[in-house]
Amino acid sequence: MELDQLKEMWNSADKQQAASSSEALQAMLRKKSHSPIAKIRRNLLVELWAVIILYSFIIAYYFLNFKGGLLALPALLFVIGIIYIIYYLMKNKLLKQMECNTCEVKTNLKMQVQTLEKYVRFYLFAGTAIFPLTMIVASCIILFYSPQSQQYPSALHSNQFILLFAAILVAAITVFTIPIYFINKWYVRKLYGQHIERLKSIVDEMDEEA
Repeated sequence: MELDQLKEMWNSADKQQAASSSEALQAMLRKKSHSPIAKIRRNLLVELWAVIILYSFIIAYYFLNFKGGLLALPALLFVIGIIYIIYYLMKNKLLKQMECNTCEVKTNLKMQVQTLEKYVRFYLFAGTAIFPLTMIVASCIILFYSPQSQQYPSALHSNQFILLFAAILVAAITVFTIPIYFINKWYVRKLYGQHIERLKSIVDEMDEEA
């Protein structure tokens, strides 16, 4: 009888300790200012305002100083900005759900972290791919619509000139895209990746305590 009571007391103590550890992990996770989620949301907001201010300045500059086909450049930036805002809203919504104080953390958090990782991987890919795409579009717009190029209309109809232009453009894209990828990878990890790794470790600790 005493042995059974001792076992019950031991199991009860284990459960209380596990529950206490789980609650501590949840409190750490949801802490408003220092949790990985809070840091990701803060970095995301800073990045959003940086994009809005920078893109607004560039778009306004082009609309005030240029006309005609060159206005396709600010239009392109406007589309990119809208896509980024949509990305921000989706990612911020996910982060809010992960901060939910009444949600079942263990059942949902692992899946939410995986979704967050997918968002960040997409951001890394899109942030790298957008450079060569923007460079191609911007170069073509400047080549065919800038006032300087209009002074040499014969060059625009020369196959040799077009081939040379394309070769230089491909070389420039190749040279610049590779370092931009690694810089972007470092940047994304600095703002988001390291905090996601911390979140994953918290989830693993919660699984071990379960």
